[in-house]
Amino acid sequence: MVTMLAAAALALPPSDAAWEPLQDRPVPIVCAAHGGATWCKSTGVLAASVDAVAGSLKDMRANADRFESIVRIDVLSDDALRVVLDFPALLSDRDYVAKYTHRVEADGVQVFAWAPVAHPDAPPVDGIVRLTDFAGEWRLRPEGGKTHVTYLWHADIAGSFPSWALPIARKKAGHEALKDLAKVNGAALTHP
Repeated sequence: MVTMLAAAALALPPSDAAWEPLQDRPVPIVCAAHGGATWCKSTGVLAASVDAVAGSLKDMRANADRFESIVRIDVLSDDALRVVLDFPALLSDRDYVAKYTHRVEADGVQVFAWAPVAHPDAPPVDGIVRLTDFAGEWRLRPEGGKTHVTYLWHADIAGSFPSWALPIARKKAGHEALKDLAKVNGAALTHP
């Protein structure tokens, strides 16, 4: 049985949060403190339809080898995945177990949200740091035949990750997520 970890799924920052720019190019990335955590978001436009981009998120396991920072994805149930992230040499890889939800809002925006779960088929693995404090969402808004993508996330990287490197990691995560989604869809990624 899949159970939510208590209080792990933090409330998303409000639209009027005090977002601080982290970078503007190749894609804008901003971060804000909210609920005791640092949330970041990156935005871009993919030259692919919303349905195509949504399809690639619905079937992440099939696309795992095309995501640069993902080592593997294990499907635990219809709405739960274990994702193993590739971290640079000298740092242990990370993994997380997440429950995913998908909804379509009245304006046609598709939202894929995730939050941590405990799952009996995904025990911690020696040598891999388990992330338990994370949450986020992908927001896909139709823009003509293209898709305006917003990737919003919070993650405590845990382990022996140096605090001075957090801005670098956030830039890398925000850009690579959009770049990988573009690559999976065979689409150009442009600044919004």
